[in-house]
Amino acid sequence: MGRPTESSIVTKCAIVMDVLSEARQPLAFSEIVDRTGFVKSSCHRILAVLLGEELISYDKPSRTYRTGARLHQWARSAWRRIDLQQVAAEPMNRLSEMTKMNAALSILDGQTILYLRTADYVPVRYAAHSGDHAPLHSTAAGKVFLAFMSEQKRHDLLEQLEYEKFTEFTLTSPEELKRELWATKTNGYGRAVKEEVLQVTGIAAPIFNEQDDVVACMSLWSLEQAATSAEVIAKSEQVIAAAEEVSKIIGWRPS
Repeated sequence: MGRPTESSIVTKCAIVMDVLSEARQPLAFSEIVDRTGFVKSSCHRILAVLLGEELISYDKPSRTYRTGARLHQWARSAWRRIDLQQVAAEPMNRLSEMTKMNAALSILDGQTILYLRTADYVPVRYAAHSGDHAPLHSTAAGKVFLAFMSEQKRHDLLEQLEYEKFTEFTLTSPEELKRELWATKTNGYGRAVKEEVLQVTGIAAPIFNEQDDVVACMSLWSLEQAATSAEVIAKSEQVIAAAEEVSKIIGWRPS
């Protein structure tokens, strides 16, 4: 006899958690009632249950509710179990097929980027593969990591980089790179036009976690004979969309 009531309570708790999780700011009791459609007495009871389980918290001065410490711990535990390569595989492969260009997933590794996964629509002899490293100053993904990190960390890294010159287009000083990083953060994606390899143009977009930190990059690149620099850069919105898809899977919510 208890099962239907119990199930109803669980469902209502889930609805309240959905409302609070999707809200961009803490909600007052009246706002929760409006958004859930629950009667006030039922809403009070559900909120009391969630508070008792630390799934939500209540701020007395503002009289508002928000998601609680226990839910955040669940999210962190779930994130630690997520295989980023597995999550990114389908969006990355789809991006490569849709654009007919090569794609890659990378993370920051010290003063370099580390490729976790690649999708080669067009096989290229010198293309990066899983486990390969690449410099920060001459790659689109490297510029994204630099642009979105803290100011102090970026300052320290810019002072430490060697700025090896790979082509005539490689940026070889902190001052040059800083201007490029400003554009990268403003545009929401990075680009490297013939900077690491003379025949290659690449673009990259950040992958965010639930704390709004950049944890990885989605890249797209092509040889010049297959696509001009302008044609590669024109795919920036598709790269950003693929990166945001992965970001949302791992817990990021747009602010």
